[in-house]
Amino acid sequence: MSVSPNSSLVQHTIELNYANSRRSTAIKWIIVNITIVLFFVFDLSRKCPGHTQALHYAELCAVAALSANVLQHARRLARPAPPPPPPARPARAAREPEPGAPLSPRRAWHTAPPAGSPDAAEPAARAPPDRFIADAAALAAYLREHEERSRAEPAAGGWAGGGATHYALSAATPAAADAAPAARAPHVWRRLHLDPQRLEQWNLNLRLWLHVTILQRLVRELDAADAALAAAGLEARVGGASAERLRAAAAAHAQLQSLPQLLAYLEPFADQRYVVQRIRELAQGGCLSAYRWSGGGGDWDDAKPCDAELLLHLLATYLDAQLPGGARARPFSAAHLSAAPAPPPRGPSALALHRLAARPPHWALALGDELVEPARGRNNLLHALLLFLAAAARADPPALRRLHLGRAGLNMLWIIGR
Repeated sequence: MSVSPNSSLVQHTIELNYANSRRSTAIKWIIVNITIVLFFVFDLSRKCPGHTQALHYAELCAVAALSANVLQHARRLARPAPPPPPPARPARAAREPEPGAPLSPRRAWHTAPPAGSPDAAEPAARAPPDRFIADAAALAAYLREHEERSRAEPAAGGWAGGGATHYALSAATPAAADAAPAARAPHVWRRLHLDPQRLEQWNLNLRLWLHVTILQRLVRELDAADAALAAAGLEARVGGASAERLRAAAAAHAQLQSLPQLLAYLEPFADQRYVVQRIRELAQGGCLSAYRWSGGGGDWDDAKPCDAELLLHLLATYLDAQLPGGARARPFSAAHLSAAPAPPPRGPSALALHRLAARPPHWALALGDELVEPARGRNNLLHALLLFLAAAARADPPALRRLHLGRAGLNMLWIIGR
């Protein structure tokens, strides 16, 4: 399944902002390092009588280290800007988004949409105009024009209608009345040296990463698994048959050997039919526009996982598949997830998302001996994830169990502009 045109444009704009921020930081540190180098060079050229040989060598080492820093920042400055997204076409070519690591380290995602899926072809009349967006103002103008066109056109919407999708924030629900703005708890963000005024952009970045990296790819894998089951002559479908039956089918058919890895995303929920349906609904549109933090789809009830719980499980399962496991089958979940009534992890190396309440869901960040608690409400999980990412990024290099958080690994650092 290919990325919707609007999602590509939004992602490209975010990447441009990140690239500009990276260049500004590189220029600043180049100037600082060159200034210090010039100071040492001047001191070395005018040695006073008390200038010892040891001090001379120490200054030479400092000059070498600072020069290496200048070269490193110059290399970052020389990195090319991200290319603009390709122009819209009457029938979109399937292409692989590159926000992070694949679903499983053993098998890459499928790159083509399943036959007959709405994403395999799209009417040219609904393709957005080809336009290069270089800044936030241009992006806002584009989205405003697209919304006006959407009102004028009959809206089929969704997968079945094949209509073009566009970004929208999740609508506030009555259950979200207790949502508190981040400005009421600025100390939470300053604890990790984060600017609370940038939360809206980081929230969008995180939503986009989750949508492109996990949800869209997961839907494509579900479609591919159902197609493989049909090709094997089986009537069972993912979400419509028990996990035990699907695992037995995978053991009996070589073309279904990757099915157990996909089933990990649906467990431990009892109603896997609902989970599959809700994953497909969340993958529609862009940037989690259907997200209901304390509820779910049209047939949701308290026996089913709410969207926040489901989204965290999908993310944890994705990271479990990427991190080196060792003796643990789910290395990320075992080390970085906890829930009441168990106490949150404590200690100098503690870093975990701790669930304080299940209904409505509420998470906090266990960091060292502290419990950093973001505001309650529909953004609580997203903000807790941002805090977790910022805390993990403080390591040098920024990594989770030796898996880099940047472009070489999970590609999550751009979410918070690092």
